[in-house]
Amino acid sequence: MRSILLDKQEIEDNIFLLTFSREEKSEIYPGQFLSILHKSREKLLRRPFSILMHTENKISILMKKIGRGTESISEISLGSEVDMLYPLGKPFKENLDNEKTLFVAGGIGIAGIYSFIDRGRNQNIIIGDRDGEFERVAEKLFKDCLYVSERGDTRRKGRVTDFLDMFEFNTIVACGPKQMLNALKKQVQNKRYLAVCEEIMACGVGLCNGCVVKYDDNTFRRVCTDGPVLDGNRIVYE
Repeated sequence: MRSILLDKQEIEDNIFLLTFSREEKSEIYPGQFLSILHKSREKLLRRPFSILMHTENKISILMKKIGRGTESISEISLGSEVDMLYPLGKPFKENLDNEKTLFVAGGIGIAGIYSFIDRGRNQNIIIGDRDGEFERVAEKLFKDCLYVSERGDTRRKGRVTDFLDMFEFNTIVACGPKQMLNALKKQVQNKRYLAVCEEIMACGVGLCNGCVVKYDDNTFRRVCTDGPVLDGNRIVYE
């Protein structure tokens, strides 16, 4: 379907908040994503992005420019038509107990957890990055959160896993690099762990099996149709 790019904000160097017109009115659930057809590879792949937020007439994503695909998307001009598919992914319809849930994001994984957040309440949120590039993003998007960085200029230095003991929770929702998700798995084995997975996708609709992740019983789950919200305690992070 065709959407129009309505707004483009570069929140930090190479980190963009993009807002498009919403033409498809199907209900959107936390964790779902969209895919964008971009010019550099339009004959090969679409690019998946977590749906950051949406209204009746608008839909937004958070994107970090890291390669040819995201570079071409970042260069789309305001008012241009964009070929998008959404909503994709298995709907997560459960109501979480937000007072007993800890939300954790590493870097651009902010986009993966944001749709779960009740922005009208203070909630348990840890945002982490390596060099401080997402501090301004965290300030813009979250009413209150614990921001940490491994090497950035912040008073909280370290990895997100270093700060779990500051919170009481029985469920964790996390999105970020596989190394982070694996480290969380080792620390929260007695907790419910929902991992919002990010994988390169060829189709995004379950046809190619290019985005499978392995479970501990040697079965596989497709991130695009079984997820992206999967059981983080059962994923084998290879």
